[in-house]
Amino acid sequence: MRLIGVATQYRAGEGPMARRFLGLLEPYLEALRSQGLAYVLLPPQPQEALERILPHLDGLLLPGGGDVDPALYGEEPHPRLGEVSPERDAHEVFLARHAAERGLPTLGVCRGVQAMNVALGGTLYQDLEAQGLGRVQHHQKSPPPALGHGVRLVGESPLRGLFPERFRVNSYHHQGLKALGRGLRPAALAPDGLVEAVVLEGHPLFLGVQWHPELLPEHWPLFGLLQAPHG
Repeated sequence: MRLIGVATQYRAGEGPMARRFLGLLEPYLEALRSQGLAYVLLPPQPQEALERILPHLDGLLLPGGGDVDPALYGEEPHPRLGEVSPERDAHEVFLARHAAERGLPTLGVCRGVQAMNVALGGTLYQDLEAQGLGRVQHHQKSPPPALGHGVRLVGESPLRGLFPERFRVNSYHHQGLKALGRGLRPAALAPDGLVEAVVLEGHPLFLGVQWHPELLPEHWPLFGLLQAPHG
């Protein structure tokens, strides 16, 4: 059984002593279990500690969450920028770079694909509507399992073994990929041209998607791609 490291999400704690909670929303774990994968949570910690842990992993999952700090790609914050966490950003950027360099199978979801892009030198739209991409509703108001806009596959990618050329996705983001990072290429596009999925050329599996497959059981085979062998 392959072991997948999962970067933790942040949640506000409760009570007078609580500052924050490092954990993971249950649908991610359900999706991993459905594909026969074991998992271990990876909270932020010193890089020396992560370097001891990462060689024992068979894959990596970067989940959704809040906004990525635009300082990481050389921009000033937009008025519509949400809350950022420099600690989480540094953690996930390190994990993504390590995975890209070492050939570790990696899946990024929503914020996860954004962190992957920034880790490889890419940039983000800080707010899609405010920056000219308001034709498609990327921040869907209907809860799952409702689907939002469509996407179209482009180029060769592992998505082609799982989805038809065009299909609909759920969509709960106000940021998005702008300039792609080094070696990344589009794997799916929204009707307004926004990149909805990327892959890294020459990597066993470095795949990021902008939608939330963990909330759609019919999309859980995406997590099964983490079974991919690596160097």
